[in-house]
Amino acid sequence: MAVASRTTTEALHDHRRVVLLKSLATNNRFYALVEPDSGLRNADTVATFPEGLHLGVAYPCLEDGLNDFAVIRTTFETIEFFPDDAAMKEELMAIIQEARDKLVLRLRELRDRIGNRTAHFLGTDLADFRAHALDMVRKGYPRRNLDSMMKLNVFMSVAQHEPAANGPEPLFYYVFRDPSVAHEAESMSSRSFIAAMFDDILSAVLDERSYVSRHVFDRDVFQKFIAMMFVNYATTDHIFYGTHKADYGVSAERDMDSTPLYQAIARQLREIEKRYREDLLKVEDTTTEPTRELAVDLPDVVLNEEALLGPLVSICTAAKRLEKLGQADATELARVIMADVSILVEQLKERGLISDQACDPGSNHLSAHRQPS
Repeated sequence: MAVASRTTTEALHDHRRVVLLKSLATNNRFYALVEPDSGLRNADTVATFPEGLHLGVAYPCLEDGLNDFAVIRTTFETIEFFPDDAAMKEELMAIIQEARDKLVLRLRELRDRIGNRTAHFLGTDLADFRAHALDMVRKGYPRRNLDSMMKLNVFMSVAQHEPAANGPEPLFYYVFRDPSVAHEAESMSSRSFIAAMFDDILSAVLDERSYVSRHVFDRDVFQKFIAMMFVNYATTDHIFYGTHKADYGVSAERDMDSTPLYQAIARQLREIEKRYREDLLKVEDTTTEPTRELAVDLPDVVLNEEALLGPLVSICTAAKRLEKLGQADATELARVIMADVSILVEQLKERGLISDQACDPGSNHLSAHRQPS
């Protein structure tokens, strides 16, 4: 009762407001709670997001990326109209490259912030998100339904180019570029799995082979992003869609505080902050005095298993990609990185910062390369 009373009192004295901020560095937009005297207003742009803020992902955060995809796809359409004009193709490919660079910045920030727990999907059940995504990996989902629900003609268009691979009702299967993600998904935290999905899409965006044509781009990149958006919609409370009439027209001039979307965002961000503080208390309560000294220098974000393992999974993913370069030095460097990650995971387990059952993202790689003694 005392805890509930304290929480209610804190909420009454919390005068922070919800703002939607846009990064000039990445063009991503996130929601945040800020003090009235912070100087930040709704729909402001910032060079970088201020430290210490819990950033919220809701409408229109993911939707913003569609603009970059649209530029790439329509530019490919223009190229198709002028197949023999080499000079024009060169100019148009430069436009595609510019949009691609923006996508890389967007996706990299989303991957990293979701993984290290500085950004949060609002109103989304992350475990449900993972379950839906894995259904799409293992069972597939009707392409026609995806197009209909997302108001696009992408999934069926891709199927029409590859009819031999489809049955009477074509299904879309989400295929990870790194098969180990799907194999290890159940042992990963939901947050780490979602960060891995962003990393998978980012890897496709970075792959030169994705830009042979619009069809190849749709097949290897765009479908994946739309599939992720679909899963996000399917596992998120409708209030965060921003489709209520009262939510229309986000701007600095308009008072958005009383809109259904902003009220829901404010509640959710405060709940996230509360859970964050509770996680910190749990770490303090379950850690012995010597271990607490060891943990003092860790960043504030390192509060629980998800926050610790998320960045390590990203590091291992980068190491695997480095290894694929096929160069001796790169292969050796990747092996060292993965070995050090496994050592770090073992030390975290010994110090009680993560559970003994926590997944070691470097273990499979090490066992594959370990030589018999």
